[in-house]
Amino acid sequence: MRALRFELKGETAFFKKPDVNSYAYFTYSHIHKIALFGMLGAILGHGGYMQQYDVNYPLTTNRKKAKEVQVFPEFYEVFQQARVSIIPHGDRGYFAKKLQIFNNTVGYASQEEGKVLNVREQWLEKPHWTIYVADDDGLEAGVFEKLAKSLLHSQSVYMPYLGKNDHPAAITNPALVEVSQVEQVEFIDSLHRSDTLSYKARGKIKPGQGKSFFKEFMPVALNAENNGYVFHPLVVTNHEIDQASMSEDDYRNLYCDGERVLYFI
Repeated sequence: MRALRFELKGETAFFKKPDVNSYAYFTYSHIHKIALFGMLGAILGHGGYMQQYDVNYPLTTNRKKAKEVQVFPEFYEVFQQARVSIIPHGDRGYFAKKLQIFNNTVGYASQEEGKVLNVREQWLEKPHWTIYVADDDGLEAGVFEKLAKSLLHSQSVYMPYLGKNDHPAAITNPALVEVSQVEQVEFIDSLHRSDTLSYKARGKIKPGQGKSFFKEFMPVALNAENNGYVFHPLVVTNHEIDQASMSEDDYRNLYCDGERVLYFI
């Protein structure tokens, strides 16, 4: 199978968790599928949540709902079936996080006159991933070729960023590569689903590395009711995989590029 591979990095990143915002806004530890789809959609010029709102609620005095509703933002309509593999390059599978405090001085941000809203956001420090986008039936005809052409020629309709426009994304070393399915695997180098497979209790650790195990429930899809996140547990680790625990779906998602074992989510 062919895939588009590129390096994705930045000085900082912020992928907001929607469930906690009383004291600070917290971030997911890695770029997730929806944020990645949004970035790829921006590169191709597809609309996002604001454009979806304008379609569903035409600009009228009372913002009546449109007769034909756009269920998902345009970028997700295009990429929702796409398969991607995400390889983190952080120490032990994750990146340092720092809490940033700054003032929001716009008038509507503060409820009381003369008050300034303090915003606290948790940012990833110097994140870096290798991304693979599969060229398969998950993308409609022409979309993969258009995306590959854009990245290979350093072209983008909108500026790609890592979660917010405060965090510009650097995309480097794009290439078209061949990946092949694997029948046996000891280690998986990318983020992968952990709800079906497990790891050997006394298994090996990938040579030349200390023990590392990172797990987080991360968004992998949007629901049609309110565009809320659908979550799955994702893991990146150098612990040996227990092959007896792997399902047929796991094997269908496993590929190798000659050096690394990839799990397409």
